[in-house]
Amino acid sequence: MSRLRTLVAIIAIIIALIILVLSLKPAPEKPLPPGATTPQSNSNSAAAPIHLQTPPPVSSTRAPATETAPGELASHAASPAATAGATAETNESANLSPEIVLDKARVVMHNYRAAFGEDPVGTNPEITAALMGKNPKQINFVADSGLRVNEKGEMLDAYGTPFFFHQISGQEMEIRSAGPDKVMWSSDDLVTR
Repeated sequence: MSRLRTLVAIIAIIIALIILVLSLKPAPEKPLPPGATTPQSNSNSAAAPIHLQTPPPVSSTRAPATETAPGELASHAASPAATAGATAETNESANLSPEIVLDKARVVMHNYRAAFGEDPVGTNPEITAALMGKNPKQINFVADSGLRVNEKGEMLDAYGTPFFFHQISGQEMEIRSAGPDKVMWSSDDLVTR
């Protein structure tokens, strides 16, 4: 009788182990519909879905040559130089008007702000890297925008010149295109926020 009890106990332990192992295995993934992508996550907790919105269009303005506020003097010193011969990842923005390219950059910045509550900070390459997936949720906001990025990792305007990003506050970013003369801070610059 004691052998029978021992045998039943061993079988019960084996069954319990099998159930435990099966419960620890992840559930098989359901196939995604065509064109859908899986979100990337660095944590084991489920993340809330991110709903990206396109803000209403803001018309870009041409900044006069005399538009220099005292608070912008530090920004002038840090403005990027035009990059000659910059290569781009895509040529879609080469076919778009300069105002549309600038507006696409504004929308990408707005979507980042909607996802994280604030704008990315840093130089053009640092901001571009954050917009392209070097962020906590690894979201690439630039992927389907048609915006161009050169070999230095700088986001480019329609003329192939790197944008200048001026952080006004945590939720407001001025984006400046050097315009057709490719010289930053001249009268033909295009500006949006």
